[in-house]
Amino acid sequence: MLQMIESKALNLSTFKFVFDGDQVQLSLVSSQVKNISMDCIDDCNLLCYAITKLPYITPNVETLRLSSLSEMVTTPMAAAKFLHLKHLEIYLDGDISQGYDYLSLVSFLSGSPVLETFIIGVDQDEMSFHSVFGDASHMRQMLEHKHGSLKNVTILGFCSAKSMVELTCHILENATSLECITLDSVFYRNDDDDVGRCSLTSTRKTGDCYYLSNEKILEAYNGLEAIQRYIVGRVPSAVKLDVRGPCCRCHTLEL
Repeated sequence: MLQMIESKALNLSTFKFVFDGDQVQLSLVSSQVKNISMDCIDDCNLLCYAITKLPYITPNVETLRLSSLSEMVTTPMAAAKFLHLKHLEIYLDGDISQGYDYLSLVSFLSGSPVLETFIIGVDQDEMSFHSVFGDASHMRQMLEHKHGSLKNVTILGFCSAKSMVELTCHILENATSLECITLDSVFYRNDDDDVGRCSLTSTRKTGDCYYLSNEKILEAYNGLEAIQRYIVGRVPSAVKLDVRGPCCRCHTLEL
């Protein structure tokens, strides 16, 4: 039943909050809040809330981590700028609308003029989206949105959704300072080393990889195919591309 959190701590620099259900109204007096982590474990459309409210509540935030179990509406344009935001992590883990537009995440990039690192992780319960293989024509572009400070981008759980391919292409074409982009067609939230596949790291023994359903294994390979078809040829020569996929030893299809 919590409806509001009000803090008058003038030296507050880090704010972490996990909430269930409707968004809670925040009132943080301190202008020193630099690090924010917000997890929503129920229906809430956290990204919409963050991009329309947080620039006013915490104008000096430098690191922002958002984790949502349910996004049913497309992310709107930023209401104001995150003028100091340098590191942004977004995790979508659970119920994601079939019509969710990953390209709309450009709103966060355009609203963060000094952003250097962007990480997004997607782990859908159901693989329901508009695939790029069904219609690769009329790929959308947002040429008016430039991202001159963005250097490192990581997409975990890269899938064959057309809007995710569009988002990646947009970043490659408009992030003029981009140095490295990592595309991993597998995402597991509790993956301590961000790889979690024994075939990709010497720190794990054969057979230690986490379980993936047949559906997720198939989509992981679809994601790799989408990268080869629509992404690789667009990567500038000065940008390092790191592509990762399922474990060749453990993530095999079950008959």
